[in-house]
Formats: sequence, C-alpha cells, structure tokens
Amino acid sequence: MPEKASAFSLEVKNTQVTLGGYAKLLGNYDINGTLNNNRDHPTDGDIINAYDTPLDGTYYADKEDFSMTARESRLYLKTVTPSDIGQITAYVEGDFNGDVGGSGTWSNSRAFRLRHAYGKATFGNNSILAGQCWTTFMDFAAAVPVMDLSGDPGQPFVRQPQVRFTHSFDKGHYLALAIENPDRGLTANGNGPLIANPGNSNETLPDVIVKYFWSIKNFHLSPKLLIRRFELNDESTVAYGASLTSHIEFGKGHKIYLGLTYGDGVGRYGGLGLNGGAGLTASGEIETVEFSSINAGVTINLRHDLAWTVGCGFSKNDDKAYTGSDAVLTANANKEAFGWHTNLKWKITPTIEYAAGVIGMSQEVMDGRDGDMYRVQNYIKYTF
Repeated sequence: MPEKASAFSLEVKNTQVTLGGYAKLLGNYDINGTLNNNRDHPTDGDIINAYDTPLDGTYYADKEDFSMTARESRLYLKTVTPSDIGQITAYVEGDFNGDVGGSGTWSNSRAFRLRHAYGKATFGNNSILAGQCWTTFMDFAAAVPVMDLSGDPGQPFVRQPQVRFTHSFDKGHYLALAIENPDRGLTANGNGPLIANPGNSNETLPDVIVKYFWSIKNFHLSPKLLIRRFELNDESTVAYGASLTSHIEFGKGHKIYLGLTYGDGVGRYGGLGLNGGAGLTASGEIETVEFSSINAGVTINLRHDLAWTVGCGFSKNDDKAYTGSDAVLTANANKEAFGWHTNLKWKITPTIEYAAGVIGMSQEVMDGRDGDMYRVQNYIKYTF
C-alpha cells in the first residue's frame, strides 16, 4: 500500500487523482548459503525466506554471494470520487518483480507486474471492495517490519482477487466478510513437488474469510477465520484456518507484535504460499495438512527518525501428513521453518530512508534434511 510522502496529486473535475510510489535499491550479502542467480527461483534469489533455505549438501548450500536489485521499486495510481451512493475509490499498484528473466550481464530488465487493482465504495459505516488486494486473512497492524517482501515464516502473505464487505462500528473497530479466489497454491507443485499425489483440482467455491478488528489508542486485537474447500479428483473436503494477531504500543512509539495461526489445510495462507494444504493418500482419499505458526517482534524508536526492530517466526507442518496411511506430503515438503531478523531504519528526510539489517533462516524437510543461512541487507529508498 502507498506510503505517506510527497506523492503527486491533482483534481480532475470532481475526482482527486494521486500518483506515487518509491524507488529502492536493495543490497544482499548471503552467508552459508544463497539462491542468487538461481533461475529456478521466482525472483532469482533476490527475495527469499526460510522456506527457500538451501539444504545441506545441495549446490547452493555453504556459498557466499553479493547482489543488488531495484526490482521492488513501485508505482501506484489512486482516484477518489464523491457520488450519490458514497465515496468511490479506485486503486492500481505495481512493481518490477515480474519474472522476465533479465540478465545482470547488460540490462537487468524486470517486468512490471500487478500488485493491487480494486474499486471500493464507501457508504455510511459500510464499504464494498472488489478487485485484487491483500487477503482479508492478513493483518498489517501486527506485521513485524522487515527490509524486503519476504518476512518470517508463518506470516500470512497473499494478494488475490476478492469481494469484501466491511462494516465499521467505530474508528478502528470493524467486521469484514470476504469471498476470495480459491487457488489451491502449491498443493499441485513446488520444490519436489511437495505433494505425493496432488490429483486434479476442480475449484467450484471461493475461499471465505471473516475478520474482526478492534483497536484503541495503543492496542489492537484481530481474530480471523478462513474456510476453504479442496476438490481433488472425485474427493472433496472442507479445510479451515484461524489467526489471532495483536500489537501493543508503549513508551514513545515502541511496539510489540504477535501473531498466531493454526488450521487444517491452511496451505498457501501460511507464509508466502509455500506450504501444501491437501493431497490424496495412497488409497485415493483426500487429506488436509495440519499447520501452526507463531510470529513475534518488537520495534524500539531510538529517536523520531530512527527505529530498531527485532522479529522472528516459526511454522510447522504436522509430520503425520508424511508418514502412515494418511500421508500426502513428499520428503521435500517443509516440516519446520524458523526465521529471525533485525534491522535499523533511518528516516533521513520525509522521503528518503536508509536501512541495514541481518536475517537468519533455517528449515527442516520431512525426511530430516535441513539447512540454514544468513543474509546481510541494506537499502536506500526514495518515496514520492
């Protein structure tokens, strides 16, 4: 979503038009493992998290590598128009994380890709959003600040087409109900693949998400419920996920963050979409995968323009989905993932920010293989 800065704004007839974004240069130095220049990775290794950690003994383990990228740079266009039914907002946003296969040899080309595209009508205490946006299962108020787009494992991270109805009881207090795109995610493929027998998927019903959000001056709490349906071959089952997120602000703007997620068939909602939600057993019956995660962190405002953050996340797929008669996962599927990060962000001016930090990540897959690595990061960002 856009950052508050010196975005270009003008009024055209009765519509307020705003154009903004940022240009960002990110530098990464990988230690004890890397995915840089890995053409099998969606971002060539520029953006990774614990689920990507190279396993010991593989080609990318125990390597060091330095790289820079500007692919996260972003543009957005927003319009706000009053109407007889209420305020109409349109929003389109994209960045340059599209996979165009540009070579670092000469051009470093990156394709512009769609992030958000939606319209929103606000009337009284209600609003209806239709288009592509962050899933209603997410909660940015409880998200620990990071330096790139990856985050720690277990943090829900999905953008998708949806229709969302929101009723506001008061400022910072609302209930949202959404129907969202039912893509099965990495149930069908992934690193290995993840599912032994994915079957053929037939998605006939949307995912349904209910979110409650309540906040006061320095605290918020948000429980969320996800209901989704898997249809594989001639089998079908209903899966669910539940999330509870919160933050507490104390002192001079310091914050503590906490997030819990649990469910059976959470799948792609459990951290960058890199978990399988369901598959078929050897006998052809559908089974979902039990998932749980915890995320936590703290931000300390050292002064008005300088903030220090420490955060971590842990997620687990139940290994009963790999062994026994109900097994659906392969040996390559993630069993446990852990990540931590720390960063220092300096707001040099209202539009220029510099940050430096370190992230550590590790994972164990179902057959016991594991790996770990570290990434030192820094960036300079100009927001307009």
